[in-house]
Amino acid sequence: MLIRVKLIANYRQALPPGHKHGVVELDAPEGATVYDVISRFDIPLNDESVIVLNGLTADLNTPLKEGDMITAFSAIAGG
Repeated sequence: MLIRVKLIANYRQALPPGHKHGVVELDAPEGATVYDVISRFDIPLNDESVIVLNGLTADLNTPLKEGDMITAFSAIAGG
């Protein structure tokens, strides 16, 4: 199933070459969770990160379905 992953701000550097607008599409197996997909990227998976599934914060154990979008960014922002 195709899942989109969007990494924002400093997390974009963890995306593979050729990403478009900070988004990549990945083929994930049926039954995959948010953790299964997002752990492929070199980003912190703790309180340092905000992980969002289809616009809502999500538990890393949430099962995915075709077309889902996972977005990740740092909880620490400058300004």
